[in-house]
Amino acid sequence: MSQPEFTVTLLHPRYWLTWFSLLLMAAIAQLPYRWQVILGKKLGLLMLQFANKRREVAERNLHICFPDMNTAARKQLLKNNFEVYGLAVFETGMAWFMPPSRLQQLFTIKGQQHWENLRGKGALVIGMHFPTLEICNVAINQLFDLNLIYKPHKNPVYDYVQSVCRARHNSNSKVIARDDIRAIVKTIKAGQWVWYAPDQDYGRKYSEFIPWFGVPAATVTATPKLAAMSKAPVIAVSHHHKADFSGYEIELHPVFDGFPSDDKNADLLRINQFIEQCVRQRPEEYLWVHRRFKTRPDGEVAVY
Repeated sequence: MSQPEFTVTLLHPRYWLTWFSLLLMAAIAQLPYRWQVILGKKLGLLMLQFANKRREVAERNLHICFPDMNTAARKQLLKNNFEVYGLAVFETGMAWFMPPSRLQQLFTIKGQQHWENLRGKGALVIGMHFPTLEICNVAINQLFDLNLIYKPHKNPVYDYVQSVCRARHNSNSKVIARDDIRAIVKTIKAGQWVWYAPDQDYGRKYSEFIPWFGVPAATVTATPKLAAMSKAPVIAVSHHHKADFSGYEIELHPVFDGFPSDDKNADLLRINQFIEQCVRQRPEEYLWVHRRFKTRPDGEVAVY
């Protein structure tokens, strides 16, 4: 499980703009939290106006998943959703560069008792693509050793910095490339925990069509496979902003009993239903700009 390493090539002039952007991010992360919330929401509204493709994808997803919602309510949901996206940009900076003593004051954690008796044992931790995942994983990593599945960034400077900054809250926590199945299983078998989010469309080759919000969605089959291969318990985490945007609420969910079963599709449906339940609790905070229904069953037309 190799981690991105610093080399002198990262100082090449072609990366100076990236370094400057990261320094600016680090400086902004020192501002009062409330200021960053205000700025983040304003950035989100700008994104709503100018990120046309992402807005169209989000609009389509909301129409598919909430067909009975009236137009005005969906429009408000979309607006709130983009405010959360804008805030996520600042939250990444906070997660990477804000002093830990300030970060710790932002989190309220529920359900910690569900995870305590798993210390020292390997576990597969189901996550979801809520925009708060970067900053909320900080709180989790301060309590438990949690290795994160991620997609390596094409920019090597950004890839290196995100690896270092994620590990600063727990030196035992690493990042693992999402396609490195061997490393994922090996890590879990070694008694460690791995965070894995199965709620995106990775294409027909790696998926089965399983209902999500009542619509067949290409659902990655790796979740029950990883659980079976590692023989480890499966747990889950969800998180969102507090109602007054003064911080974050994190819920650590109990073990999925009887998972995996001998019915792969039933296991996938169980995971999809769990994720759907979490999304319905705070639909304005989910990653609706992802083309979740990009891959369609044979004979169905494209939805985007």
